[in-house]
Amino acid sequence: MSMELVFFYACPYCQRELPLVAPPQPTMITCDMCRQSFPIVPVDEYSVQFVKLMLADGQAAIDPAYM
Repeated sequence: MSMELVFFYACPYCQRELPLVAPPQPTMITCDMCRQSFPIVPVDEYSVQFVKLMLADGQAAIDPAYM
């Protein structure tokens, strides 16, 4: 089992929230609703690794009754 962090970036044109899996570099994305492009800020890889470590790569969030 593995865990990924999803970040939501609001389109500055139509305000739609676009989900992205922890983007490591600055880039341009295109909104799937209004088709406008805009830049996004990357996430800090150390912060992502810390969250994954603290949540045991997602296993800490699983209800023990289902394991």
